[in-house]
Amino acid sequence: MMTPNLRKHKWAISAVLTAVVLAVGLFQLLIFSHMYPQDIVHEGSNLSVRGTVISVETNRKSDGFGLTSYHIFRLYIHVNITEIVWAEDWLTEYNAVSYANDTVNGGSSIIVGYDNLDNPQLAVGQNVECKGYYVPVTDTPYSFKITVSQSINGSFLKPQA
Repeated sequence: MMTPNLRKHKWAISAVLTAVVLAVGLFQLLIFSHMYPQDIVHEGSNLSVRGTVISVETNRKSDGFGLTSYHIFRLYIHVNITEIVWAEDWLTEYNAVSYANDTVNGGSSIIVGYDNLDNPQLAVGQNVECKGYYVPVTDTPYSFKITVSQSINGSFLKPQA
């Protein structure tokens, strides 16, 4: 026959194991819910640029504010801007884009967060054209990046000849 202390210990061990299993399950849910492909950042594209590839990283984690505010981009491409091809009016009115200087938020380079499932062959020094959704604020994992995703209408990344 079990003593009352042994019953309490079994109950406590059972409660701890249940809490651990739930914590691991929640952690996995949070991890996989932020893997690509993602929910729509925005329906349509708002910025298109041409430039030269500076670097390409795979499966790059991008952080926003908060403990679970991040996104993993399939490709994370740093591009020197050579031309602003097109921007929605509100980006120029917000002073995020300057056609005169070919800059975005005052900088001559930009990050492209690529979420499409294909794997374009890119090399440092290669010229590309990119169109996607740009977020000019600092509170999301998509901030200061052009996001290219199947869920964003009109978005693309094309190597140039």
